[in-house]
Amino acid sequence: MTDTEKGFTLLEVLIALTITAMVLGGLFTLAAGSKQLAVRTQDTLTETAAARAAVNFAMLDNQYRDIQPAFSQERFTTESHGLLEDPLRRTQPMNDLLESFQLINPQTGEQIAGVRWVRSDLPR
Repeated sequence: MTDTEKGFTLLEVLIALTITAMVLGGLFTLAAGSKQLAVRTQDTLTETAAARAAVNFAMLDNQYRDIQPAFSQERFTTESHGLLEDPLRRTQPMNDLLESFQLINPQTGEQIAGVRWVRSDLPR
């Protein structure tokens, strides 16, 4: 090539295309990773919301039988573990007692423990 001719050589064009392909490949990888992360985050939020709704419903289940569950799926089962021990020092009998419970997801084996208030008919 003489000094008066202008333009790029084939080697320069190939190097520029290679660099551009690497940069675009990196950008596409980042975009795909972000999309996968967003999908996983949405799934986690959905599962967390369902678990929170199950906990809230289990906490209200004993007292308010007319409340309908916030979700219709049978994902969690509730097991009662009995009343907690009475406090050592109390000044008067109580109608409100604490009961421990556990939510279990049979599909994944996930267990969530909690405590709820139970109203008894007679003071203890």
